[in-house]
Amino acid sequence: MADLPTPLTSGPIRHGAAAHWGAVVLIVLLVAAGIQGGVVWWLHQQLAAALSIRPPVLILDLSAAARAAEPAELPALLRAYTQAAERLAAQGVLVLERHAILATPAAVLVSDQEVRRAAP
Repeated sequence: MADLPTPLTSGPIRHGAAAHWGAVVLIVLLVAAGIQGGVVWWLHQQLAAALSIRPPVLILDLSAAARAAEPAELPALLRAYTQAAERLAAQGVLVLERHAILATPAAVLVSDQEVRRAAP
């Protein structure tokens, strides 16, 4: 009879070592996810605390709207702006008039169309 080839490994195959490293990797990933979740939660708490003492700010430009309006429309325009400002203030928004501000980013300016849409 012909001789059979000998196996490349002479000892038992170790399945436990691969399973051990898989468990270690899984534990490391779970710990990393837990730490990341804790950091995200902490950062969210810091942001919420900072925003709780800084209200959102909107700036109304009543003079620009008044220049574009007819004189007969001015009382209704002023009433609409006042009502919009009061509603925003009731929601926790700090409302300022444009001429009380020296400079501002355009993102916080409220347009005339937005005020008229918000007014009843």
